[in-house]
Amino acid sequence: MRAKLSGRSRALSWLLVALTFGLLLSLQLNSSPSQLPAAPVDGRDRAEETIYRLEEEQQSLKARIGGLRQELAAYQQETAAATGLLEELSAELDRQKKMAGLVPAKGPGMIVKLDDSHRQAIPAGEHPSAYIVHEYDLRDIVNLLWMAGAEGIAVNKERVVGTTSIYCVGSTVMVNDTRLSPPYIVRAIGNPFRLEDYFRNPSYLIEVKEKARLNRLIFQYNRSADVELPAYQGSFALRLARTGQ
Repeated sequence: MRAKLSGRSRALSWLLVALTFGLLLSLQLNSSPSQLPAAPVDGRDRAEETIYRLEEEQQSLKARIGGLRQELAAYQQETAAATGLLEELSAELDRQKKMAGLVPAKGPGMIVKLDDSHRQAIPAGEHPSAYIVHEYDLRDIVNLLWMAGAEGIAVNKERVVGTTSIYCVGSTVMVNDTRLSPPYIVRAIGNPFRLEDYFRNPSYLIEVKEKARLNRLIFQYNRSADVELPAYQGSFALRLARTGQ
């Protein structure tokens, strides 16, 4: 009897274990489908958030790029305006340098040659000074060239500028404090025909023409299509001058 009860109890125990295991398995199977979609939903939300954030950053970058392009365009306009102003100033400076004789010049004009007389013997009673070129002869020629509209003048290799002095020390002619020797070659840039008309006018250079006719002083002038002038090499010493401000 006890053996039968023991076998029955053992069977009930196994049956209880089996039922419990089945119940747990059933619960597991029923709960799994409801939990599976949770992970994909969270991942999709995170992906959408990332996309929105990247789109916002992209819009911000586009706005920044647009602003930088506007700044660059404005800078380019300012640079172009400054460059144009600089070019104008540079052109004006070059023009002023040319007018002041600070740069070499080239153009049509006239070449004048003035030299002492080649006469071998001076007639009795004549003064030797009547047979040589004096500084005032050169000054008369230079002044006439300016009056005729010359744009630039040089005596030998000395450019004539606003501060140029032509004077004599003994029998030596000085131009820009530089000693010159005859023959004196005066080059001028200007309208060749206008310059020649002034030189042909009998009212001008009367003394030079008279010495050339009577004393054989060398005085020649010719139009030229290609006159070259050197740049002024001296300095501009200002001791007393100052600005008006």
